[in-house]
Amino acid sequence: MSGPTSPAKTGRRKSKPDVDLTSDMSILECLQDAGQSESETLSEQCERLVWDFKVKLTQDDRFLTAAKQYCEEELKGNSAMSWCVSLTQQGYALSCLIDFLPNITATTKCHAFLSRTERLAFSDFRLVGPFITKCKSVLDQFGCNTLTPNAAHKGVRVAHTQGMALECILDKVVKNAKSQADALAILGDDCKHEVLRLAEMQADDFHLDRPLFFACRQDREKYCKDVPSGQGKVFECLIMHRNDQFMDAQCANLLAERAYLMGRDYRLAHPLTKACSAEMARYKCEPQNQLESAAHFHLAWILLCLENGANQPEHKEIPPGEQCMHEMVTHRQMMMQNFRMAPELVLNCAQEIDKFCSPRGDIEAEGRTLHCLMEHAETRNESLKLGPQCVQAVKQVVKVADIGRNYKVDKVLYASCRALIDGACSQDANSELSTLQCLMRHVDNPDMTPICEKRLLEVQYFMARDWTLEPELYEACHQEAVSRCSALDNWHQQHNTDNQIDPGPQVLACLYRSAYDEQNPLSVQCGTQVRQLLRLRAARVNLVPEIEDACRDALSNYCSHNVKPMEEMMCLQQNFEKEQFKMKHADCYNEIRRFTEMEAKDTKLNRLLTKACKPVISTHCNQFANEEIDHGDVLECLVNNKNSQQMTSKCRSYVNHFELISLRDYHFSFKFEQACKADISMNCRDHNNDKGEIIRCLSEVRFEHKVLGAAKDLTDECKKQLKVAYLQQEQVEFDDKEHMSEADPKLSQKCSREIVQFKCNQAETFEDTIECLRLNFEQLGPDCKQMIFYREKIEAADNSMDDELQKKCKYDLGKFCSNADPDNVLECLTNSKIVRLLQRECKAVVKERMKESARDVRLRPSLLVACKPEAEKYCPEDLKKINMPQYSQQILDGVVVNCLREQFRKSISDQTQIEMSVQCSSEISRAIVEAEFDAELDPPLYNACKATINLHCSAAVMHSGGHFDNVLECLKADFNNGAIRDKSCSAQVARRLQETMVDIHLDPILHSACANDIRKHCNDVPPGHSRIVMCLVDVADNKGEELTRECKSKLSDRNKLWMKAHAEHQMALPDSWHALANLVMDHPQRYTILTYLGGFVFFVLLIGCCCGRVSKRQYQEMKNR
Repeated sequence: MSGPTSPAKTGRRKSKPDVDLTSDMSILECLQDAGQSESETLSEQCERLVWDFKVKLTQDDRFLTAAKQYCEEELKGNSAMSWCVSLTQQGYALSCLIDFLPNITATTKCHAFLSRTERLAFSDFRLVGPFITKCKSVLDQFGCNTLTPNAAHKGVRVAHTQGMALECILDKVVKNAKSQADALAILGDDCKHEVLRLAEMQADDFHLDRPLFFACRQDREKYCKDVPSGQGKVFECLIMHRNDQFMDAQCANLLAERAYLMGRDYRLAHPLTKACSAEMARYKCEPQNQLESAAHFHLAWILLCLENGANQPEHKEIPPGEQCMHEMVTHRQMMMQNFRMAPELVLNCAQEIDKFCSPRGDIEAEGRTLHCLMEHAETRNESLKLGPQCVQAVKQVVKVADIGRNYKVDKVLYASCRALIDGACSQDANSELSTLQCLMRHVDNPDMTPICEKRLLEVQYFMARDWTLEPELYEACHQEAVSRCSALDNWHQQHNTDNQIDPGPQVLACLYRSAYDEQNPLSVQCGTQVRQLLRLRAARVNLVPEIEDACRDALSNYCSHNVKPMEEMMCLQQNFEKEQFKMKHADCYNEIRRFTEMEAKDTKLNRLLTKACKPVISTHCNQFANEEIDHGDVLECLVNNKNSQQMTSKCRSYVNHFELISLRDYHFSFKFEQACKADISMNCRDHNNDKGEIIRCLSEVRFEHKVLGAAKDLTDECKKQLKVAYLQQEQVEFDDKEHMSEADPKLSQKCSREIVQFKCNQAETFEDTIECLRLNFEQLGPDCKQMIFYREKIEAADNSMDDELQKKCKYDLGKFCSNADPDNVLECLTNSKIVRLLQRECKAVVKERMKESARDVRLRPSLLVACKPEAEKYCPEDLKKINMPQYSQQILDGVVVNCLREQFRKSISDQTQIEMSVQCSSEISRAIVEAEFDAELDPPLYNACKATINLHCSAAVMHSGGHFDNVLECLKADFNNGAIRDKSCSAQVARRLQETMVDIHLDPILHSACANDIRKHCNDVPPGHSRIVMCLVDVADNKGEELTRECKSKLSDRNKLWMKAHAEHQMALPDSWHALANLVMDHPQRYTILTYLGGFVFFVLLIGCCCGRVSKRQYQEMKNR
């Protein structure tokens, strides 16, 4: 340039004094690179001269001549390229040759020439012929054909409008993207092709994008100083820093526009296409015959295709190259940070972004727009929710990002959780995948920050709805998910020609259920992965989609007030068994029931419990916790260690919570369900799932077999688990008494009035409530009596199930009954010698149990079993009655036992020929002896004599008088003195006297007084049939032998009672004349009785004499013949 171009000379000297002034190309490059600052601008005259020169340089014959010179060899070797120099339209030859630039070796002079020319041409796209021709109408329509910026740029000193035409079009396109699926459609096909072609060239070389070059020149020096230009590296670097708070706003805006175009056309992503060219060919990811507007050109589609190909079994042996993997991760990261790279997101979420995420414009702050959308996707507030199309678009972006494979693609998540990643998870995790799992394990931990938890759960919400986003799970379970759960065979359905519907969350739900299916289990590897994942996700309801989707309304109704997210599952479990819940939220009920069944099998699913109880589990339950599935052993262990030092109130609360849940439905007690499944099916089909009812039903079967001798019995394993379940029901604790009724809803319902009436609702535990009702049994209503009687029966049949007895008598059992049968320790504790020595609390329980056993023979199984042959022989109707179903829950006072005792009394006489086995006699004798010390243990007597006892023999009266050892001795004294006016009471006392006469051991007072005499005089006499009593009477009658004074006195007192009972109530007497004579001699009317007896004897002798004389005479006559 010479002479007339002095303004340009002035401009170049001012701009770059060190530029080679002998080279027109260098001078032009310098001038067009002049900055946009006030210190570096071209004068209007200079800019006009530069423009004219560039037009001449690129569009006249001199350009073609230079091109032929520098690219001679390339033109000869490429016929298509040589065709470019034949084009005569202005700018067309330049445009054509630039298309071949990527195919020319970078070190050749042709490449250098075309590169420099390209930079000149891209300073203003009016130099590129096809662009001007095909986009003329668009440029006119949008007002993009002027050199000067539009009105919005007035007041800004811009030296020259390099690239403003294309920039103007791009701005219109990006704005149109919010309302049109194909934002480029407004350009028309021809212009759109040229715009994308130029954008692709720009993306390859930062210098070619003149507006971006000027706007981001300083940021390039700041962030990407060492990144070489070309192959899209500078753009990639800048876009990765776009959300930096120090980046220039104009630069960030232009990068956002470019990001949108890259999302629309993957070809702009030069680093990706170059690094993954082989993989794209191998996986068939390059669009074939599709139009440029098709989704196949979208960057998301290409990334999904590459990921899908990498996950195909046939490609496992040749995974994507390292450089390709790096670029895939980089572009996934870019998409997470720049939502505009996902055109579907821009289109379908425009309103939501404006409304929720960008109140001051749609420029995302620090790349948080996507996380903002994710947050609103999971909210249950309908006014803040995303639309379904927007949710689907977010799902696609999350899938493209594939955060599960590498969490670092999500910079927002990474930054939010950096402290935990570098801290607790730095050693725990050895990969990006395991780091994400580590973060999930720390949810709800003290070291988890709120912002980290928030971002993590936003990501997990979407991962929980697409099973393919869990790489380890996908790897381990792919085949089984396809075969068992109808999962799609591909990681992503690229070419859905069959219009298959992606089952989505249903695949995970199916895998979750299958992981606990022991009849048809998953493979070990798959099952382990599924269970590990579910244990992490169980921390939140919204991470288990099938539950959240079914329970949204229920959560709103029951768990919306003062319930933390981590407690929502527990809240649902506390309420889902309510009838109103079942009716209104049937789907939710089914899902919670299914989950609770799995939780009963695998305690690790209960995140709150396992965390709160970690010290207890580590100390006492580690052997169960280390099992892949503990089958409820951990919870059982925790229940058994509630009183350990490591047990905290929080842990106890969670244990109580699940205990309570498990009491509602027998399916929630895995071991119980498994052990008793067959027994329940056989015996308890009509009891639904109520565990309390099932326990009652099975206990009845067990009782009828063990006590009544029924043939049907439970399996051994079921017996064991029934005992565990029953004791669990007894021992369950409650954080508040409001839930105490849930331990046994039916019992609580039928005894509701009595529980309040007798203040049993003040009890701290369920078993204390039951004990309170037992103490007031006689005053209970019929329905409540039935429910309590059931519990009395099962505990009488197996004393190890009587938790109150076991706890209150623990010390005494160890001291006195260590060798006793655990099922029948009450027999040991009620021994007359032991019962007096028991500790106060134990004695109270034992005496209560003795009173219960006296009410109904079924509560005294040992007597019923021992005397069954005698009952069948002497009391068949009574025995038949206790076996009738209609009486199974009713008290049958005195049935069988009264009959047996009557037969026992009759056995005083040998003539009755009543024989009882030693075992039966022993049991009846035991019952009689027990009542000697406590009249209440003989209900017929106690009920008949209650008034007399209150008047003469109450505890207070006897204590003040001090004459009698017990109530019965007091009643006997009143009987002897004729002080008992109630005939029924008098008859009952006579009955007692007759019973004690059968065997002296049944009269402890007499036996104690005559113990030495028995050993001395009657040691060889077998007990029973009054033999020992008659022996003592014989000794008293024999003048050669003497009884001790105490024995003689007491025996004389008893004789008086026996004779009075015989005279007034026809009490049977022993079969011994000698004994009768002694009895008569001691009777007050003995002289009258002796007179009658003497007359009777005289009459007999007289008859004998007469008969003897007649017989003698007859004999003599016969002899004489």
